[in-house]
Amino acid sequence: MARSRSTRILGATAALAAVLAVACGGGSGGSTTVTAQAGAPAQELSPPRPDPVRIRLALAPDPVWEWLKDSGTVAQWEATHNIRIEASSPFDQFSAFAGGHADVVVINALEVPQFVEQSDREPVVVGRFTTDRSFLGVRRTSMAETLEDLVETRITVDSALGSALLWGVIADEMYGLEFRVDSPDFELVVVESASVADLVMRGDVDACICLPDFSVSGLAEGRLRPLYGGKPAAEIYADEVTGEPGVPPVAEAFIADKQWLAGHRDAVGALLGLWEVGLQNWAAQKDALIASYPHLLSVQTDEEIAWMTDYATAYDWVLPSVYLTPADSEIQTGIFARMQGLGLVPDDALEPELDLSFSAAS
Repeated sequence: MARSRSTRILGATAALAAVLAVACGGGSGGSTTVTAQAGAPAQELSPPRPDPVRIRLALAPDPVWEWLKDSGTVAQWEATHNIRIEASSPFDQFSAFAGGHADVVVINALEVPQFVEQSDREPVVVGRFTTDRSFLGVRRTSMAETLEDLVETRITVDSALGSALLWGVIADEMYGLEFRVDSPDFELVVVESASVADLVMRGDVDACICLPDFSVSGLAEGRLRPLYGGKPAAEIYADEVTGEPGVPPVAEAFIADKQWLAGHRDAVGALLGLWEVGLQNWAAQKDALIASYPHLLSVQTDEEIAWMTDYATAYDWVLPSVYLTPADSEIQTGIFARMQGLGLVPDDALEPELDLSFSAAS
């Protein structure tokens, strides 16, 4: 955006401070010259501020981001850093990034290897947001206790990627079973997120890989029963597969194109710093955020809000910091190797790169 330059006369004194060239409007290119009186002190003019750096951010609607906007934190941050965030919530964040319509995208880190088939862009994981909150749910009357009890049954998932990939690793590591589309052990039914739990409640399928925010009604009423004591996939993986409780794998992460990142490292570092503020606020008052933005977690009644608040306290899927750690890198390497060995990612896929250089001090 072009900006005109102007000067202000700061007093009615007889002497002016400097010789100023003032650009004329209307595109005429003319100028007016004002000559300072001899001996008058010169005054320096601040150079015009450069146009703001633009970050096109694609992410799903979320209470953390909404609070950052509504609290004025984003506006203040943009003014301080001279960065403008152009946020959007496309139906498919994956495609928005692959198609070059987003500079930074928040998607499940396990989906990054799929870019080998979808895009010429080279994705780099630069920050983290959540762990995998999906759980295995059945009807209240079901006798199943584990995934092994559901062999040869129909199970709904909202995608063949994302959480389904992590459950594929869990199924193999814990039971030697194949959990994927066209599996001989399970019939996976891919439907939209809002229908995953509903089909279980209706009796059309036997179980679901559900998200709590899309199944809260059945859970709060006790009609939907989560297996494994309600543990989400990330916790099951940490407890049963790696044997490192409390060190879950990253799910939703901040992904940037490597070439774009090379020229915008300061902007990305600033963006992660902004998100860190949001994560700290979630940790301090998640109950208030759930109550303020219930629609973003698909809860409506006071009873559902209370249930979701209790669930988020027991199984908080939001990570305490946006900054990646060496442990995150080690876990992702292990998951990638397992997924590739199981054929869950393409043979020619490269292991996702995690950039650990960003930190609160950077």
